[in-house]
Amino acid sequence: MDIQLINDPKLWTLMASAAFFCATMTMTPGPNNILLASSGAHFGVMRTLPHIAGIRLGSTSLHLSVLLGLGALFEVFPYLHHILKYAALLYLLHLAYRLVTSPVNAAHLDEGRKPMSLMEAALFQWINPKSWMSTITLCSAFTLGGEGFWLSALLGVLVFNLVGFPASFTWVFVGAAISKTLNTDKRRRHFNWFMGGLLLVSLPMILR
Repeated sequence: MDIQLINDPKLWTLMASAAFFCATMTMTPGPNNILLASSGAHFGVMRTLPHIAGIRLGSTSLHLSVLLGLGALFEVFPYLHHILKYAALLYLLHLAYRLVTSPVNAAHLDEGRKPMSLMEAALFQWINPKSWMSTITLCSAFTLGGEGFWLSALLGVLVFNLVGFPASFTWVFVGAAISKTLNTDKRRRHFNWFMGGLLLVSLPMILR
């Protein structure tokens, strides 16, 4: 690897900009963060760890796949984008339904409920429009041309994870803090409806 590339100020300025972009994308509300906050409220931080790990695994695999040329398939086969979009729509509707129909009675809170698994969270990134948007932007706007491409691209993968990991925890901690106030059936029901509603609010991002 050319040492001049590593010492290139433009590379590190670009990575600093990428870090700000990643912070914006991972800290603002979206399907992942809404589900993390809900999981933190219902299951606590420790039981949500596989969900967090799955997001990072899925995002990283998607990121590397786009870098290796998967994103070009959407240019060759535009209908794939529509398939992805409607798969995301159906899955988010399913998740919203699961949220609003979750048990709220204290004696039945664990019936039919479990946190999202590592694999479920990882696979969700492949149909999550926000993940695709942020990944494609990182791979195009925050990489260098020519021989500096792969170094900047791989550093972008690292930056995305370094920023995204603590950002995910922030939303889980917010949910866990909220859980202390969810001490009645009515409050739990209202919280479930609110989180389900937030997921529905994210749907226009998919349909536009």
